[in-house]
Amino acid sequence: MDLKQLRYFAAVAEQGSVSAAARQLFMSQPPLSTQIRQLEEELGCHLFNRDGRRFILTDAGKLLYERTQGLLGMADSMEKELRDFREGACGTLRLGAVSSICGMDLSEWLAAFWKNYPEVRVEISEQNTYQLLEQLRSHQLDLAIIRTPFLSDGLQCRVLRQERMAAVGKRSAFERILGKMPETLSIQQLENLPLIIYRRWEPPLTELMREKGLVPTYFCICDDARTVVSLAKTGMGIGIVPDSSAEELGGECQCVEIVDPKFQSAIVAAVCEGAYLSSVAKLFLEYLPRPEMPSAN
Repeated sequence: MDLKQLRYFAAVAEQGSVSAAARQLFMSQPPLSTQIRQLEEELGCHLFNRDGRRFILTDAGKLLYERTQGLLGMADSMEKELRDFREGACGTLRLGAVSSICGMDLSEWLAAFWKNYPEVRVEISEQNTYQLLEQLRSHQLDLAIIRTPFLSDGLQCRVLRQERMAAVGKRSAFERILGKMPETLSIQQLENLPLIIYRRWEPPLTELMREKGLVPTYFCICDDARTVVSLAKTGMGIGIVPDSSAEELGGECQCVEIVDPKFQSAIVAAVCEGAYLSSVAKLFLEYLPRPEMPSAN
């Protein structure tokens, strides 16, 4: 059993068929089938149940696939480390970033970095915080610029910017419920508003309101802050988002700051604790703000 065989096995497991895996690996089917058969003979157990052309992992296959992910990840990481030694500051920065930071801030940081290290290639994965955390912990990224709240176990985190939360919506929507257009909002004033909220903000806001003896009214719960803003623009309700997510409102929409020290967000640079950090990632970290070192939990 060697790494090449394990890569072949992982490809078949992920694709669910030898033909699809062969196309992914740019090889023909017969030698790939032979490698899988030889691996099963060497290990003395079936790794797949065959259902026509479909290959379904057995329990033994599932165990091997789980171990294979770790072994291949370590092998890829080792190769990357050796490339870093060879290339120095001419390698690739694998960077993850939430959409709300991919505009002006990230562009400015990368531009400043590029002036001194123009040979560095940058690969940016733009996902939500949880998707980026998964990629970071599986070593697909060198570092991720993400938004709290999240569980920071196994991570080293540095806050780049603190943000207040804001309520966004049409002036008419605020005036209909509150009787006037407020300059700021307290948590208490949110209770009677038809709220549109990104799902990850529902638990902390619900808990904070519960502590104050309040019950929120969620008109809509969704999975993207951009959807919250879009729906708020229609006048259907009042969206709850971080300040930076409300920058492109325009029109009749208003942005009102929510004043409560317990209900805030932060943009955080995160790396895996104890994991190898490439030279280009270390260099890029020097170009990021250093306001404070918080807990991300």
